Amino acid sequence: MGDAIEECEQEKGVLREREDWFRRLVEQSTDGILLTDERGAIIEWNRGQEEITGLSRDEVLGHSLWDVQFRLIPEGRNTPEMCEKIKAGTLEFLKTGQSPWSNQMQELVIVRSDGSHRIVQATAFPIETSEGFMVGTISRDVTEHKQDEIEHRRLQAALEHRSTLLQTAAEVSKSAGTILDPNELIERTVNLIRERFNFYYVGLFLVDEAGEYAVLRAGTGEAGRQMLAAGHRLEVGGDSMVGWCVAHRQARIALDVGQEAIRFDNPLLPLTRSEMALPLMLHDRMIGALTVQSAEEAAFSQEDITVLQVMADQLAIAIENARLYERIRRYASELEQRVAERTVELAAVNKELEAFAYSVSHDLRAPLRSIDGFSRALLEDYEERLDVEGQDYLHRIRAACRRMGQLIDDLLRLSRVTRSEMRYEEVSLSALIQEIAVELQETQPERRVEFTIQPGLVVDGDRQLLRVAMENLLGNAWKFTGKREQARIAFGLTEVGDKQVYFVRDNGVGFDTAYAHKLFVAFQRLHSLVEFEGNGIGLATVQRIIRRHGGQVWAEGAVGQGATFYFTLGTKTGGQGEEQSYLVGRGQS
Repeated sequence: MGDAIEECEQEKGVLREREDWFRRLVEQSTDGILLTDERGAIIEWNRGQEEITGLSRDEVLGHSLWDVQFRLIPEGRNTPEMCEKIKAGTLEFLKTGQSPWSNQMQELVIVRSDGSHRIVQATAFPIETSEGFMVGTISRDVTEHKQDEIEHRRLQAALEHRSTLLQTAAEVSKSAGTILDPNELIERTVNLIRERFNFYYVGLFLVDEAGEYAVLRAGTGEAGRQMLAAGHRLEVGGDSMVGWCVAHRQARIALDVGQEAIRFDNPLLPLTRSEMALPLMLHDRMIGALTVQSAEEAAFSQEDITVLQVMADQLAIAIENARLYERIRRYASELEQRVAERTVELAAVNKELEAFAYSVSHDLRAPLRSIDGFSRALLEDYEERLDVEGQDYLHRIRAACRRMGQLIDDLLRLSRVTRSEMRYEEVSLSALIQEIAVELQETQPERRVEFTIQPGLVVDGDRQLLRVAMENLLGNAWKFTGKREQARIAFGLTEVGDKQVYFVRDNGVGFDTAYAHKLFVAFQRLHSLVEFEGNGIGLATVQRIIRRHGGQVWAEGAVGQGATFYFTLGTKTGGQGEEQSYLVGRGQS
């Protein structure tokens, strides 16, 4: 018997020790723990529960759970009906151990005794006893955690919004650089802004030429379609935010349109609650405005306004660029049409000139032949009857006829140079020059002339035209070195600035540089016929041939010191080897 009593006492000691451990665990827990008895009166309220609710243990012990819960309900919900609902639910829980919130994590907002609001997660569970059920509740204050979550979501939303802003700005910038049609660019931009930010309406106005109205050029949705069809426009400076924006050259923002004094009430946009009008400016010149409208009040942040204004600035530049491109394209089309018309006219004129040149040539040659023939007949048949002076006159008439015939031939050659079709091929200028030098010597075998020709100079060009040009240049040098005892003519390639330039140089009589501008004009001569024969057509022919090859020709010289003629060709060039000199004269080649 004694052993049984001792064993029972030991068990009671263990139970008391465990109860003490449990009580200390409950007391030290940072989570709120409460217990009720079978009637719903609170019998346990630990320190964690005091921290969460602001209610002390002494304030709640013995009070019913529904009364304490009712005290913690935020204002606005603490109605008598709510009190009865809480009481009924608690009593049902105590009777059956079941309720909609048993063993389920509930998130509640409570009001502490100091009036502050806290967010609490609580789990209620039944404890069965011999008389029914007790209620146990474990609570945790998650206010800071929830606030962190809310702040995180806010920052995440702000980040996503900023990303959308930047992506949209980038797409607007891309569209501004790639879309050259003004209407397509405007429509693309307003739809992009509306879709990305889910705005109620986005529209774009451009100022008319008179500067009196802002005319709608693009609008989103059905409202935009109807306004565009009706030719919607707003008076600059009138009773609208867009008109005010254009007139004052600055943005106007209405976070609550109900309080906005200057606003056009559009029956097609009845849900507008926030609106902004942003200026489209280009070099201090207003070209229009962008309107953005939302169905929510205070829908625009300062960041929204800043980024959308940047988009408006980009759009203004892009619209102007698109307008300029369209204008240039139209001018180019008109120019192309004019060029085509002028080409047809020039072809007709050239055909007429060709016919005229042929007619002149044919009509002039017949009387010239008659004059020359009768003059020769007079000299042959009546020479004895004419004195020396009369014979001299007839010789002069015949010489003039020959000069006139040569002039006609040169004019026809000049005309053919202008009209003839170009046939490009590889041409050795060095070989051409050498052939022409030999031919010139054969015309005057008694002259002694030294030619210096750089070998291997090859170009792409029309062989026949280039030969005519080289014949004239070398013939010019040959003629004006005629009075030199030892004449020298050189041909080669040199550099002038950063260009490769061909030259023909002689040590002849030269010319006065003050009259160099006359060298390449037809019929202009710097020397008299008595000194040197010619009609002033040769160098004009050279200039036309060089220009047809995409090049230029010019000359340098001084009186008594010779002349150098330079020319370029718009074709590939090449050359190799050293200059070679040789004499062309009697018995030499």
